[in-house]
Amino acid sequence: MRFGVVGLVFLLFAASSALSDGHYTDDLEGVEAKFIADGDTASINIRLYGIDAPESDQLCERNDESCWKCGERAQEVLSGLIKGQEATFLFTGEVTWGRPVATIKVGAMDINKEMVRQGYAVVFPRFLTPAMKTDYLAAEDDAKSAERGIWQGDFVMPWDWRSGERLSCE
Repeated sequence: MRFGVVGLVFLLFAASSALSDGHYTDDLEGVEAKFIADGDTASINIRLYGIDAPESDQLCERNDESCWKCGERAQEVLSGLIKGQEATFLFTGEVTWGRPVATIKVGAMDINKEMVRQGYAVVFPRFLTPAMKTDYLAAEDDAKSAERGIWQGDFVMPWDWRSGERLSCE
């Protein structure tokens, strides 16, 4: 099947892989696919496992107190990581906010963790397996210390932003 994510086309390989305390599934039943651009390009709506990223219209503040569109940038980074690549979706079998939850792999790269490492997502530790939690939190610490992405100044955690909390620059 050919699927487009954020308007980009790549091949979807749903795969099975066991985790220490969970099981990935290749079951795509109930996954909503919308046709975009043309009749053979579909987009699937998923949540990325173990992370949360700024919302598309969310703003962040740099150390110089200027605002920037961190939510838009997070979307661009995700698109760039998978653009034109074959991607594997490892579905957890869970559904949050009406969307199936998955880890995206491009080759050996864990896209979810890479979003955290580049500073465009934060870790949701309570949803991760112990091994992934350690790995993802190390990636988050690396992004913080290097002041990459949202860590280059102040920001509101995505879950707080969705609840109405805003920065003074907004």
